[in-house]
Amino acid sequence: MVRASKVANDSGQVSLAELRTGASAQVMSLAAAAPRERGKLMSLGVMPGATVELLQRFPSYIIAIGHTQLALDRETAELIQVLRV
Repeated sequence: MVRASKVANDSGQVSLAELRTGASAQVMSLAAAAPRERGKLMSLGVMPGATVELLQRFPSYIIAIGHTQLALDRETAELIQVLRV
């Protein structure tokens, strides 16, 4: 069974968890996140239009947004829809 997060939608969006280390992407949506999670991510700079770079995938996802680095668990990374740049 293929999980939905591993399938790009018609617009080419994938979850942040599907990026390769070193890849950059533009955040397109946080719609899958619960309102509380969405608010927390946005307060940290993870919001539609922001460019993120995936620095590390294991043991946790480390992303860079500007000069800020954030650690995310896999479940949270899967909620963030991005478009590769």
